Amino acid sequence: MKNDFVIEAYPDRIQAKIEKKERDKRERMPSTIYGSALELVLDDLKLWRVGTITVSFKGGDSALHEKLANTVKKWTEYGNISFDFGFDQTTGSYRQWSPDDKSNVRVGFEYEGYWSLVGNDSADPAIVGFGEITLNLSNFDKNLPPDWAGVALHEFGHALGFQHEHQSPATACDFDWPALYDYLGGSPNYWTKAKVDHNLRQLKEGGLTFSAHDKNSIMHYSFPAWMFISKEKSPCFTAENTELSEEDKRMMQVAYPYENELILERDAARVGALKEMVAMSKKDSEVNDFHKKRLKYYRKMTV
Repeated sequence: MKNDFVIEAYPDRIQAKIEKKERDKRERMPSTIYGSALELVLDDLKLWRVGTITVSFKGGDSALHEKLANTVKKWTEYGNISFDFGFDQTTGSYRQWSPDDKSNVRVGFEYEGYWSLVGNDSADPAIVGFGEITLNLSNFDKNLPPDWAGVALHEFGHALGFQHEHQSPATACDFDWPALYDYLGGSPNYWTKAKVDHNLRQLKEGGLTFSAHDKNSIMHYSFPAWMFISKEKSPCFTAENTELSEEDKRMMQVAYPYENELILERDAARVGALKEMVAMSKKDSEVNDFHKKRLKYYRKMTV
């Protein structure tokens, strides 16, 4: 028997913008940029620069904010980046959302489902404007679900720049696609075929978002066995993950290194890739302007 199973997904308005942005990039760019594969460059550019990520909350009380802050900061124990939740020792409160909020990550509880933009997509005006929620934890402000800590770690993993592990280029999950299209097209998800593919199909080989397939990763979804052709024997079938795996911790060090030499090397590579993207798009003013703005943003990013 198939119980209702809701899969993490962006609201349609945000997913449409993301799909357009990714489609435009791939249609208008060559297979390699600055000597590296296109997917690797685009993946890498979603990561923040080493430093501090500011976070605000729209809704919820200080007790909830404290629980979330104390839980998701586990990520930052393994990489050279931190979360600033704007804690005020005098009032005991955390940074509050505002209509023109420019915090790097803006947490809300009002929308349906659990989702987060990936890395610095949350600062991309082509996807969201100032004040728009970039990470949603549906109804956490009303009633915390039993698995709330694992959900929060998962969504903040996205906010740091990590994709779903079950979409890893390292392993193709043996999903029963006809069954998925049929089931997810109905209640409570009502997904189109394109939305199923976007959220479940294997990603093209990129850079820092994958290593060997890690079924224990906090970024790996726990799917019901019926979704796989080989059911419980599928390499992608796993119990619900609620803690960071050893590979999650290692990848944090890769994404956000401590060594100054690696930090400078990473920054130089990203600036070089963006410069080349600007140069290659001179004949397309709209795309050229987009890459110029992204280069300008990256240079002044001081998170």
